[in-house]
Amino acid sequence: MAAAKKDTIKQIHDLLPKLNCGFCGFVNCGQFAKAVAEGSAPPFGCRQNPWAGYRISEVVGMRVPVFGYQQRFYQPILASRSGPVPSLESLKKEVTALSKRIDGILDRIENLKGM
Repeated sequence: MAAAKKDTIKQIHDLLPKLNCGFCGFVNCGQFAKAVAEGSAPPFGCRQNPWAGYRISEVVGMRVPVFGYQQRFYQPILASRSGPVPSLESLKKEVTALSKRIDGILDRIENLKGM
């Protein structure tokens, strides 16, 4: 193994919490660091400290998308929405209607407390 790769693995390992929890899919943090350095694992695999992925991506020279680590959580939600994208005005109306419903529910709860 080249000295440069060993240095990269050490840099990645130093950024990890070293809990060896296995949530990343590897037995320990050292194996995860090696896999990231070799390119067989994404830098955002650490579930104990997801923010480490940003620093790890700098070490391996990976460009991080705008949404970064959280992007995978937003995409399915946006992709599952069918139909045209709602306008800002329709969203405001929807939020106003929901706020009124919530106020009504809170009023009923307060009335129940008073009984």
